[in-house]
Amino acid sequence: MSTPPSPPAALLPAVPPAPRYAPRRADCPWCGSRRLRPGPRLYAPPDRSVLVTCRDCRHAFHNPPPGPDGQDGTPVRAVTGPRHLSAARALLRYCPEPESWLDLDTGDARFPRAARRYFPYTSFDGVDPTHRVLRARAADLVEEAYVGRLTDPHLAARLRARYDVVSVLHLERSPDPRAELRAALRALRPGGHLLVDVTGPRGPLASPPGTRPTARLRAELRERGCVLLTPAGRRRVVARTPVLPRTLFRPPVPSRPRTPPQPRSTSA
Repeated sequence: MSTPPSPPAALLPAVPPAPRYAPRRADCPWCGSRRLRPGPRLYAPPDRSVLVTCRDCRHAFHNPPPGPDGQDGTPVRAVTGPRHLSAARALLRYCPEPESWLDLDTGDARFPRAARRYFPYTSFDGVDPTHRVLRARAADLVEEAYVGRLTDPHLAARLRARYDVVSVLHLERSPDPRAELRAALRALRPGGHLLVDVTGPRGPLASPPGTRPTARLRAELRERGCVLLTPAGRRRVVARTPVLPRTLFRPPVPSRPRTPPQPRSTSA
């Protein structure tokens, strides 16, 4: 089955330009620590971002982060086609016929367009912090388009427990990746599937050297009560939410200290 063609660019609405970089961070986006260690610039120009590592949780990220449009000078668009197709195939094994699908940071909806090759009867929606998602809706690549982030309380309440699949392919663009994961899980129906693609060894959830590449991501999803379907060591993670949604976000019950029984007083 072939991928549907895109309409001519002249027929689509114009999109205002997005900033190349997000604001520079003074703390770790994963744990909030301010103990950051900048890495070498290698051969990057002075106006490019620098790889920074948190001294506490060893989370690596680019500072300043790439802008919401993802145009940070890295050759991302050259590999989007094969990567999107392989990501869609990864979910096909576990969820062959989803009814509804939400793609986060969808941009021009290139991933939903590629995924339709394997899921022709699925309804795709998109969320993006830029107006590119409106352009994707005008091109009939998504059915519903939302401008913003899923961590916004109003948008999260509107999309809560609505989708069979939520895909996160650009978590490195999120200012708070853990909050973005929690929001993605809340948008899933009970028993829904989450697809997360870690772009590379220096992605937002890359693990320290000597460990598996998605160990931190898998640990976070396991703490949320998800069932991990893909084997450990792969950079593409598929997880299934519990059938009972309350187990996803139920806070742990603190254990009460056990007190020794008091001896009964005997009356004379």
